[in-house]
Amino acid sequence: MSDGSVITRQLNATDAPLIAHLHTESWRSAYRGVLLDSYLDGDLLAEREATWAAKLGDGAGVGWLAEAGGAPVGFVFVRPAGDATWGTWIDNLHVRPAVKGRGIGRRLLQAVAAWAADVAPERGLWLWVYAQNAAARGFYGRVGGREVETVAMRSPDGRLLPECRVVWRSPEALAEGLRNGL
Repeated sequence: MSDGSVITRQLNATDAPLIAHLHTESWRSAYRGVLLDSYLDGDLLAEREATWAAKLGDGAGVGWLAEAGGAPVGFVFVRPAGDATWGTWIDNLHVRPAVKGRGIGRRLLQAVAAWAADVAPERGLWLWVYAQNAAARGFYGRVGGREVETVAMRSPDGRLLPECRVVWRSPEALAEGLRNGL
């Protein structure tokens, strides 16, 4: 998939180090003030490398990488068997901080919507977002996501933090939200 200089391609197991770097950079920017500084400033990269080696190696999910000019700028990862009630779990969506606001998150969610329409058109999609992450919550709302609950969940830094479940009733609802969102 190509749009100007942004290309998306499906992730594979060899992308784990690349995804770990993007994930670390994203968390250190977006979650400053949400997660503990000591956690974000610690050996987060090694933790993310181990996490992504496992996630991309277990075969239980699928994801896409966005690249611009040959450089990685974002990724999304979903788990199709995410939840019997809510459907496909959008486990991660991250865009490099320097390129946020350029439509990369939308492009990645378009890949998810197209894939889900083929694989599970009758199932919904959902994700968790930290309640404190106003920017992400605003983005998901603009593309048709509906917050249905807030739950205190164990965060990677060990604390209980409120997270909001955002849902789309179907892949078509996500695609429609992406088309109509501001």
